[in-house]
Amino acid sequence: MYGYQFYQFLTSKRIKYLNDQLLLGRFESLVDIAADIFILNEDMKEELRSEGYFFVPELNQFVKVEIGKAS
Repeated sequence: MYGYQFYQFLTSKRIKYLNDQLLLGRFESLVDIAADIFILNEDMKEELRSEGYFFVPELNQFVKVEIGKAS
């Protein structure tokens, strides 16, 4: 997959792809996934943050945080 293909997916599908790749152990880190699909890690994280998804390093996963509902 390439970056332009990645960004054509709905946000939910991008999150599923990233989290699945990290869970399956195909990539050791989010940085490795970003490099594999030729996108910048920080750009990807910033774009997903704008949709309410945040990368939690302790979980090695993206999670959805809804403003006003987090405690």
